Amino acid sequence: MPELLRNGKQGVMMGKLGSGPDGVLDGKVAVVTGAARYRGIGRAIALRLAADGADVVGTGLARDPSEIPAHERERGWRGVASLAEEISALGRRGLGIIADVTDQSDVDAVVRETIDTLGHIDILVNNAALPSDAGVASILDMDDETWLTTVDVNLNGLYRMTKACGRAMRDRGEGGCIINISSMAGRVGLANYGAYCATKFGVIGLTQQLAIELAPHRIRVNCTCPGSTTTDMMDGTIHRSAEAAGIPEDGIRKAIVSQIPWGRQGRVEEQAAVVAFLAGPDASYITGQTLNVDGGLRFD
Repeated sequence: MPELLRNGKQGVMMGKLGSGPDGVLDGKVAVVTGAARYRGIGRAIALRLAADGADVVGTGLARDPSEIPAHERERGWRGVASLAEEISALGRRGLGIIADVTDQSDVDAVVRETIDTLGHIDILVNNAALPSDAGVASILDMDDETWLTTVDVNLNGLYRMTKACGRAMRDRGEGGCIINISSMAGRVGLANYGAYCATKFGVIGLTQQLAIELAPHRIRVNCTCPGSTTTDMMDGTIHRSAEAAGIPEDGIRKAIVSQIPWGRQGRVEEQAAVVAFLAGPDASYITGQTLNVDGGLRFD
């Protein structure tokens, strides 16, 4: 069994150390935030980076048992602890760290634990985000706490992680890359999406700014905009929208899919593949860009 380490309110689960076949990310160390959910994009990204050769740190929040979906309970899924085990099963070193990106002490601990255990940081994927009651959160009617909390996670959390990991990359002097996960809600305003739209637009702007600022340090910064993807977060948005409209969830899902030229929702593995490309050597001359991964929904 993996060893469980505790340091204050931070829990760390380290997967069994191992070596696997060389890959395009062999020797790289990646940190992926928001990776605690089984059906999440973060987990898929962490596993794809590991499959491509990287040692991976996955971070996420500890959840109340009442908040854990049935499909995770049935699997015995334990968040980032289980993710670390999956990474080690791929022959790579894995760390699962319980951490809140809005807490500076947690962010500092992630960087410290990563460097102490895995040696350095080459890749940061800022995936952690809150949906802000997307689908039903009218700006005029939403409460201030929902707005402020969403901004704190989706923008301030990204800022904190980027600053801490970016400094580690800069000080090491070997370059690196940062990949931010925005959304199609960061491309076009959507009614009743509360703070989610505003923060995801902000992620794209910050990506462009950082790409310029960090280029002298050979740190590339790019962004992806996932379209509708089969995740628990998207299921929650569909559920809220259907409930507010008084129609079956399947009606909302069909309406979404009808707008996608590819004719279906995306898969988490497809989102992860684009992130892996941006993290790899084939993207060595790409920085400041935002790629839509949406089945052809938008072309900007």
